[in-house]
This record gives sequence, structure tokens and C-alpha cells, in this order.
Amino acid sequence: MTKAISSGGLPSSRIYLSTLQTGMLLWGSACISSGAQAFELNTLTRQVSIYWLAAALVALLLVCLFTLNRQLSLKKLRRQSAQQIENISAENSNLFQKAHSRNSEFLALEKQLEETRESLELVRQEKFDLLTIVRHQLHHPLDTLMGTLNLLGRSEDNNTKALVEISKRQLNAALKSLDDLRQIGKVETVELKLPREVLGNTGNGLAVLLVENNKHESLQATLEAMGHHVQRECNGIDGSSAALQKNFDLILTDTHLPLMDGVEAVREIRRERGADLPIFALLQSARTGDKERYQARGFTGVLTHPIGDRQLMQLMQWATRRIQGAPQQQKPRPAQLLNTNTLLRQQDTLDHLTFAELLSDRSATLPKHITSLTSALTGRHWLDAEKQAQDVARAAAEVGLDNVSTRLRSLAANLSIDSEREHCRRQRTELLQLMRESVRQLKAWRERNVHTEWALK
Repeated sequence: MTKAISSGGLPSSRIYLSTLQTGMLLWGSACISSGAQAFELNTLTRQVSIYWLAAALVALLLVCLFTLNRQLSLKKLRRQSAQQIENISAENSNLFQKAHSRNSEFLALEKQLEETRESLELVRQEKFDLLTIVRHQLHHPLDTLMGTLNLLGRSEDNNTKALVEISKRQLNAALKSLDDLRQIGKVETVELKLPREVLGNTGNGLAVLLVENNKHESLQATLEAMGHHVQRECNGIDGSSAALQKNFDLILTDTHLPLMDGVEAVREIRRERGADLPIFALLQSARTGDKERYQARGFTGVLTHPIGDRQLMQLMQWATRRIQGAPQQQKPRPAQLLNTNTLLRQQDTLDHLTFAELLSDRSATLPKHITSLTSALTGRHWLDAEKQAQDVARAAAEVGLDNVSTRLRSLAANLSIDSEREHCRRQRTELLQLMRESVRQLKAWRERNVHTEWALK
């Protein structure tokens, strides 16, 4: 387009220059003629020197030549500029087309990569679910049988002891074969253990539990920028469950939370963790006497929004000095998943036989129910999963598995919210691990406290 305009303008420029040159020559000729006539007249009258006239004519010719030269140079410069603009435009268009093509390729590759990741994650999760279910269906009954044999081994009958020893050797061989099967082809499986009990102080950072209600700007980014390890929860049930499952150096919680109030959550935490764990209330506004009121409810202190970085840093330094000054034996104890008070109340309420049968039934059926629940979550059968979570929560609460019960009640509540269902689905592995460890503690308590042949059922 530029080239067409430029080439279209050349004839008019040439006509203009030609006209200009002709005019200048005519004007010069007229000046010379006038000068000659004037010279003749003046020569006759005044005797003016001819050198001055020649000098004026030479100067006029020089001006005309200089103007003509500048016009030619300007024309050449315009032609070169137009050519450069045309070349740059063509190059830019070429580069834009290449960039657009590369961008389309990158988008296609990114989409393909995302689909591959999703497929791989689905296959990995399905494989893990299958291996986990197989492990529960095979390994768990064998573990139960081993516990029964250990109880039988306490008998005074020598023949019974001999049979128990033989059975235990055969059972150990079966367990070893099962473990060998899991290693075929170097299949990687996740052992059904609790998540790491202690977030721990890696380096100088503190393990902080942050329970917020999304009504103010989160403190998580600020705490992590200071080098601390932060786990954030958004409701009271998840907050109390996290505090009972893991060890934290400090808990910061809002008082008004969904599902469970912050004060009630702190009451549950204090019941299991004691009064040593520092827990601070996050308040929207401060009133006279708030500190004393919340300290009476189990809080260590209060913080009022907006919380400045300096104030938060001072709190972290205080918590760090507190941990460093604590004796080694006062380190937080491992999470206790079994509420023995509930078991003792059941033992006092029920007769010995009924209580023993209840423990045996729950120890055998709860892992199966939680496996069925995880299968429902895997298949995205949300209504079935919600009902199963409620049923298992009630059954677990009857035998003192309060942590499992609290976690399942929270899961059932979140399953009723469409946006939370995929998050619930990702908790399958942790639920399996938590239930297995809880049942293990229940069996250990049963073996220590229920000594009867009815406990073998």
C-alpha cells in the first residue's frame, strides 16, 4: 500500500520540480535581461561597475543550484524511507504470523499435556484404590487372625500353644507372600500409615495451624514469607480435626467459624492436647475485657485485625523462644486417636459380653465400611458416600474413635456442597490411613483391657 502511494506520487513531484526549475530559469533570465537593460541605462548615467552586477548574478545562480540539490536529496530520502517502511512492515507481518503459529502449537501441546496428566492421575489413583482395597480385603483379616492367635497363645494348655505357634508360622508365611505379591513388577504402593504426625520445625520455622473464616485477608502468605509452615483450614471441624491429628507449635483461629464455632473447637482441642499448646483468637474488633473472657474459654491470648507484620513477628519470636526453652520431655506427644473415656463409659453401661462383642464387631466392620466409603467417593456416588460417612461416624463414636467420627461428620457436611465434593474425593487415602491406625489402637486397648474368650469373636 505504501509502495503504491509512493509510486503514485512520483509524477506529481517530477512535474512540480520541472515547473520549479523552468520558473527559476525564466525568472533568472528576466533578472539578467533587466539587469542588462538597467546596466545599459546606468552605464550611461551613473557609470556603475559591471563587477557588482556579475557578483549578484553568480549569487543568484548558486542559490538556485543549492535549492535544486536539496529538493533532489529530499526526494531520494523519501524514496528510501518508503522502501524501508515497506520492508519493516513485511518483516513484522512475517514475524506475527510465525508467533501466532507457535502460540497455537504451544496451546495445543499444553492442552494435550493437561489431558495426559489427568489420565495419568486417574490411572494412578485407580491403581492405588485397587491395591488399597485388595490390601484391606487380604491383609486386614490376616492381621485380625494374628491378634486372635496372640490371645489364644496366652492359654495354659500346651497343645493349644503348640497349635498357635504352628498357625502363626503359617500365617506369617501368608503375610510374607502377600508382601511379595505387592512388590511384583516393582509396583509402587502407599503404606497405610497415618500422615506424618509432626509437621515439625524444619529449620527455624514453626508449625502453625491457621483456621480462618475468609472474612478478612489471610495471614498465610505473611507467615510463610517469614519461613513458617502453615496449614490453613476454613471451618471449625476441619480445624479441630487437624489439631488432633498432627502436632503444631501454634494455633491461630477465628472465633466465628462455619460448621463449628471457634470456641467449641478450642474446647475439643484442649480436652485432648491439654493447656500447654498456645492458641490465639483472631478478633474482628477489640472490646474491653476480651482477653480475659477468651482466656477463660481456653485461649492463650487474642489478636485483633488488622494484624501488623511487626505484631505477628513478635508473636512468632515469642512462640520460638517458648519452644526452645521447653524441656525435651515436654515435646508434644503423638496423636491419640482413641477416646478411652468413651470406652470406659460403655464398659460400665454394657455387660462384659455385650461390650466385648461390640469391640470385636467394630474392629472387624469399620475398615470394611470405610473401604466402601472410599469406593463410593472414587465412583463419585456423592449421596451414597454422604450417607455412609454419617453411618460410619456414628459407629466410630460408639467405641471412642472421636477423631474419625469428627472427620467423617465434616466429610458428610462438605459432600452436600457441590464445590467441595472433589476436595472430599481427594481425602480417600487419608481416611483409610486414619481409620486403620484408629482401629489398631482400638485393638491394642481391647487386648490390654478385655481378657475373655468372647473378645475373640
